[in-house]
Amino acid sequence: MRKIDRPGPQYDVVIVGASIAGCAAAQALALADSERRRRILVIDRHRGVSPRFAGELIHPRGAQILEDLGFYGPLRAAGAVDVEGFSVLERADGRYVELAYEEIVGQRPRGLAAHHKSLVRVMRGVIAAQPQIDLCEGWVIKELQRDRQGVACGALLEGDGAEVLVRADVVIGADGKASAVRRLAGLPDERETIGFTAGLEIKDAAVRAPRFGNVVLGAWGPMLIYPITEGADGALTYRITIDLPQALPAKGARLADFLLDAYVPFLPERLAEQTAEALRGRRGAIEMAPTVNLPAPRAALPGIALIGDAAGCSHPITASGMTMGLRDAERLGEEARRRARAPRGERWLDEGSLRRYRAEHDRYVPTRQALADAIYEAFRGGNEGARAIQRALFEYWESGPSARRRSMALLSCAEGRPSVFLSEYIKTAGHALGSSIVPRHATHFPLQDRARQVRGAVSLATDKLGLVTQVMWAQIRPAWLPREA
Repeated sequence: MRKIDRPGPQYDVVIVGASIAGCAAAQALALADSERRRRILVIDRHRGVSPRFAGELIHPRGAQILEDLGFYGPLRAAGAVDVEGFSVLERADGRYVELAYEEIVGQRPRGLAAHHKSLVRVMRGVIAAQPQIDLCEGWVIKELQRDRQGVACGALLEGDGAEVLVRADVVIGADGKASAVRRLAGLPDERETIGFTAGLEIKDAAVRAPRFGNVVLGAWGPMLIYPITEGADGALTYRITIDLPQALPAKGARLADFLLDAYVPFLPERLAEQTAEALRGRRGAIEMAPTVNLPAPRAALPGIALIGDAAGCSHPITASGMTMGLRDAERLGEEARRRARAPRGERWLDEGSLRRYRAEHDRYVPTRQALADAIYEAFRGGNEGARAIQRALFEYWESGPSARRRSMALLSCAEGRPSVFLSEYIKTAGHALGSSIVPRHATHFPLQDRARQVRGAVSLATDKLGLVTQVMWAQIRPAWLPREA
């Protein structure tokens, strides 16, 4: 990779966005071009790593892609942590369950977690070994260029007060939730900010499962605690993320007081003390990021591919966003390898390549988004139906290892078939209805309360049927069938 101040006039591929998905796509394409006949340009609006707090947890499927692309070793050397699964705690003194990656047959037993800035810094360093790649920091895309047939054939870029028209066969949008490539392609902006996430760092957090992503329920929204850095001495630094409503009840220094009152009491005693200490030490300086829902747009158009969050995102509770972005990059690399020996005058990623990429993307992303929506609503427990589903999830997971294995396969992106999603959804809804009609922990339970819980569970299940329908439709819709703009 050459880090250059100004792009050249001609490339085979332009990638907009040099974060995880963009770097992975550049590396995948470069490795697919074993004869080094192609040139790849990567641009990013930030000089260096973006200052914004962002994703840090990667499931085993994504960790395997990182290893295949040559990123895993350097990331581990830089302090990234192998992650063994997820745990869920009902509240400080509530039910507890562990969902281990190693229970999933045929998948590597560990995921990966790292500080976001370290992830990006290391990945950019790795692609430096690829002579086919140019990186321009501080540059943005202003316009898409199209040929007479309407196929994207380049981009007008701007940086350092200058503009450069770059010709390319394909433009890849890896520029996140607010993707400029998606906007310039004419796709509607359907982003919805559904809340905020507050982030803190804690040394040696007192969690039951030190190398798991630990979810704690009971407050307004779930809290997630996971390791992001391992020191040379084995000491772990953790990230705690706290889910907040869209209408923030407090800001600045007052937000710390709100979190101390409304969230910390739901944590186990020692972890609560550590979190309170971190909050008091960072009043007014808590890292914040918006929580965005973006229904998956068309992932590919003539001459254009969207990857990662630019191609759809949902609540981060399932931690699937970066794994999905890595899968997108891997898929484009497979298509580039298929076309590796295409004559030099032909498009490297032609329309068949983009159509196949879109078909695959459109099959697994709706499943991921529906799962994230359903899990988040259950974990929030904001109404009686959601609380019934939450109780049912614990009972389902406690019913045996096969239930935990199936749920974790979906959660970790190892399983994306809609039939499995639908089967698990029906089983959980059945547990919710059963526990509402015949409560598990009460000898005497008023019929009127049972009726209220049943109505809540049925109502939630009915509300989610629309999501299930979307997932099923995504599997049978032909790749060439256009979506509504």
